[in-house]
Amino acid sequence: MDFMLGAAAAALANIGLLGGIIAMYIQSLRLIKSYFTWGLVIVASLFIVQNVVIVIFWSNLYAAGPAIKNIVDAAAPYLFAINIAQSGALAVLFWITRK
Repeated sequence: MDFMLGAAAAALANIGLLGGIIAMYIQSLRLIKSYFTWGLVIVASLFIVQNVVIVIFWSNLYAAGPAIKNIVDAAAPYLFAINIAQSGALAVLFWITRK
């Protein structure tokens, strides 16, 4: 498995999950205008920024060519694991928010 592409795919999945979570939080914000709900929207938005940066980062590394291939190959499994862990956490958060 190409861990670099897997990490980018997980980041894209995270963006989708976060989009759904933000939509649900905004619905709650319309009913419950509180600082806590605003905080949830802001935190989820910042996580979207993080995942967009990850996708751009991986795209640039993928296009960088063979000069840094060894470094990318060494880091890719760790970043893949981080993104998969985040995907799992966001999936649970999405599920809980829907309830």
